Amino acid sequence: MLSEEGKLWVYWIGEARISLLNEKTQIEPFSCNLKARLTQNLNVPRIRAIDATMQMLRKKLGGTLTKPYFTWIESNFPKNMIEMLDEIKFYPYPVKMQQRLDHLREKNAKVTERYLLDQKRENQEKKLAEKSKDSPQKVNVDLTLLPLKEQKPGIIAWAKIAGHNWWPAMIIDYRDCCMREPTFGCQWIMWYGDYKLSEVHHQLFLRFDKGMEKMRDYTSNTKKHIYLVGVLQASKDYCSRLGFDTSNWTLDDAFEYFSKPNHYDYASSANTWRREDSVKIYDKYSARIAEKLNELKDNPNVDDQRANDINNSDDLRSAIKGEISFDSLCLKCLRVSNDEMDIHPFFEGSLCKDCSERYKPCMFVFGNDSKCFYCTVCAASGMVIICDKEDCPRVYCTACMKHLLCPTTYEQVLQEDPWECFLCKSRSFTTDTIVRPRANWKDKIINMFRTSCDSNVEHLVAKHNSEKRKIRVLSLFDGLGTGLLVLLKLGFIVDAYYASEIDQDALMVTASHFGDRILQLGNVKDITCNTIKEIAPIDLLIGGSPCNDLSLANPARLGLHDPRGTGVLFFEYRRILKLVRKLNNERHLFWLYENVASMPSEYRLEINKHLGQEPDVIDSADFSPQHRLRLYWHNFPIEPRLLSSQREQDVQDILTPHCQRYSLVKKIRTVTTKVNSLKQGDGKLALKPILMKDESDSLWITELEEIFGFPRHYTDVKNLSATKRQRLIGKSWSVQTLTAIFESLCPFFERDIVEIEG
Repeated sequence: MLSEEGKLWVYWIGEARISLLNEKTQIEPFSCNLKARLTQNLNVPRIRAIDATMQMLRKKLGGTLTKPYFTWIESNFPKNMIEMLDEIKFYPYPVKMQQRLDHLREKNAKVTERYLLDQKRENQEKKLAEKSKDSPQKVNVDLTLLPLKEQKPGIIAWAKIAGHNWWPAMIIDYRDCCMREPTFGCQWIMWYGDYKLSEVHHQLFLRFDKGMEKMRDYTSNTKKHIYLVGVLQASKDYCSRLGFDTSNWTLDDAFEYFSKPNHYDYASSANTWRREDSVKIYDKYSARIAEKLNELKDNPNVDDQRANDINNSDDLRSAIKGEISFDSLCLKCLRVSNDEMDIHPFFEGSLCKDCSERYKPCMFVFGNDSKCFYCTVCAASGMVIICDKEDCPRVYCTACMKHLLCPTTYEQVLQEDPWECFLCKSRSFTTDTIVRPRANWKDKIINMFRTSCDSNVEHLVAKHNSEKRKIRVLSLFDGLGTGLLVLLKLGFIVDAYYASEIDQDALMVTASHFGDRILQLGNVKDITCNTIKEIAPIDLLIGGSPCNDLSLANPARLGLHDPRGTGVLFFEYRRILKLVRKLNNERHLFWLYENVASMPSEYRLEINKHLGQEPDVIDSADFSPQHRLRLYWHNFPIEPRLLSSQREQDVQDILTPHCQRYSLVKKIRTVTTKVNSLKQGDGKLALKPILMKDESDSLWITELEEIFGFPRHYTDVKNLSATKRQRLIGKSWSVQTLTAIFESLCPFFERDIVEIEG
């Protein structure tokens, strides 16, 4: 890390974090006010840090450590000599501290390397841009580069990182090398020769046969033994796929083959030999690479902090011995709480209230590969073991795997290929499992959020089967009329559709499509008791107030109660919900309220209190090409895991045909009203998600409309600019998701079946 005048880097004992602090105002000698600091304001993290510090002192000074700690210190240092504590040095650092610092050093080195690579790439792009200005003719596509479409696990190619020459490598699936999902636009590769892993940008790959021609002179003249070994092994793997016996090959044999004019006839098949549908390492990679990958899987890093928490938990030991039940133990903090606890949805055990609030959001954060980012047991991030079953999103941190789930068979489990996790039905459980999965975990994960529901489904179905009627709807914060669009799509016969919306562009769009079928009521704040009396009865109330002042993504959010913000509009929805219930002439009311999932827990809890139940968490990626995680409070007769999804759809499926457009991702990240939300990634690493004729491009607005489920050109009215159209779409609901939710209302209302078939 960089130094800064007047400041010092400090290592927080117990938390394994480092910070840069002001030397004069933020750092004091250890002996300063020591007695008070060892005995007052003792919360759990502070106790943990004090315990770890005193253990360090005990190892340095010897003897038996006793409590209270200050008495023990006084027995070793008289009062007038306590300041001698400040002279004790712990260098070399304690082992675990040194391991953490080594990890940070390695991590920073990778970040620096990536930064330098980005800087070089930016400079290259600037040079190309300047060159294109000077030269009007079109730049020819470099045929030596390996196209992104061909960059699949198992492909042998040449790759490059800043400061190094082209080097032979094989592209690796990140799950097979125990690494995180690669940065957007990058691939994980294993270098031939030293068999180390790196992350390489997709534009820095050469076709292997072309690279052999390009690097022949360099290879012939270099004295780097490891480089020569790597080139030879890559050549042997490449040509063995063509059916050649390469066991006795030398570099001369390899160069002789690639110098033949007809070797191109075989090149296209050399990298397509493997079984595309296989998840087994030995089906994807050459024998040497598979061997090295298995070595990585045999020895993944185990999170030290989590492992220490498990090994040092007295409550866990009591549960293992049978002295207390696992249902009384929090599987995240590994403590027994005196307060009421929530059950752990996946495994036999519980979650204390604090841990439950941190755990819940983590279970629904998925990557582009539809796998969760957090451990199913403790919601830890970092290195995880991923279930190989296609439809299972669950992952497990190495510490929970090694110490809780399979302590005696950990090494064998890592060797399984493919590996099915503890929640998959075909999994057979061994007797060494300390924490066991629940048989009914699918029901528990739903119940974790759905604490109450005021709909009596059987009664309603029986009642409505005898008297189906046309549906009457009130839509608050109506936007682009998504509610009416979905109802008509499902064939509902809409008796009346009342809406509250004030955005003039949105009103123009809905008017152009629906005319007077939408009866506008103006500002939601102007809807009074008399208004509801005039339009009642209402069968369906829907709405999603603006989320900008509730989202964690907005550091300047004003929250639920600030009258200057939009968060307070939730209370308008609640007010109108109460009015409709009161004035609905005893007719049953279905209602739905939606907002962003990334809101602080205190906002969600307050909304729960006012609406009387917890929300369902639904990601639009289950129904569309976009990750759009949202909370839905409602009284619909649905279970999210049983929602009928339409055919699986990825971004590539909706791209404009015949234009050579290729998507870099299966699902895009959440699109907002901001133009930059169309890019994928963070900060300077954010890139456009589309390749068109080998050049990066953004999603077109017509494609964005289809991703949200709207017909193409739905917002193409009044000559609205692309920016304004994205702003309207970014505030809207996902049509596909709302369709899946509204399908649960089909048994209750009159529908036009002919319109559905049409």
